Amino acid sequence: MLFNQPVPAGTSRAWYGEGMKHALAALLAVVPMLGAVKILSETANGNRTARQTMIIDSDKMRADMTSSTGESTSVMFLTDGGRDRFVLLDTAKNEYREIDQQTMKRMSQQMQGAMTQLNERLKNLTPEQRAMMEKMMKGQMPPGMGQVTKQEPVVYKATGSGNVNGFACTMYQGTRGGEKVVEVCAAQPNQLKVTAADMQVFERLKQFTAEMTSAIGNFASAAAQFADVGVPGFPVSRVTYNGGQVTHKSEVKSVGRAALTGSEFSTGGAKKAEFMPGARKR
Repeated sequence: MLFNQPVPAGTSRAWYGEGMKHALAALLAVVPMLGAVKILSETANGNRTARQTMIIDSDKMRADMTSSTGESTSVMFLTDGGRDRFVLLDTAKNEYREIDQQTMKRMSQQMQGAMTQLNERLKNLTPEQRAMMEKMMKGQMPPGMGQVTKQEPVVYKATGSGNVNGFACTMYQGTRGGEKVVEVCAAQPNQLKVTAADMQVFERLKQFTAEMTSAIGNFASAAAQFADVGVPGFPVSRVTYNGGQVTHKSEVKSVGRAALTGSEFSTGGAKKAEFMPGARKR
């Protein structure tokens, strides 16, 4: 029907038909780029494998994770209204929790208060008792508690090129205190066949997770894995190490497009719960 339309005066039908075909081909080339980005990946921990489906729509993202036992968890990062926040959705309990700038500030204040109380108690400990407590905490005691210093940041260094399930990427090795703790292969948007605009949410996510880690310490370090702060591009492979042994290995399996139904970034009828039960709002 498209090519049976009237031909403009002074234009040959053959030339007009070819022009319309090229226009249609250009339109069809754009259509696959419409819709949200859908990324499927897997994470292995020993003989257990978890699957993750990530939906990215320019300024927001959602990750649905299913464990090897069938348990599922959903995490959203939303930026609407100028308010960046994580939303943790528990479909089993039909409730959700949010962590935003206000929540981070409140948590930071509470942790500082708790550390002040603990430091007061530590003053009465002998050096032997203090050393025993530090050993029990395996060096993870918060700064200011005893003599344990803050954990060093991971330093990344490019080590070459790689290819993960057909995705070309750049390899990075991350070390902490001279010890290898992570290896990442990160791909640029064009290598994933998406646009930079599709992935712009990760820039805000990187900033948010950096602020969250600064505010509430290692408690938030797991959230930074979504953005892999310090590595340019999107991680299509991530291997973590502890004492030279592999602890986790995650890989992107496929990247495609998905039409949104409108419910992907909604909490539905879930009820909001306090991120930290019993916390006082300021």
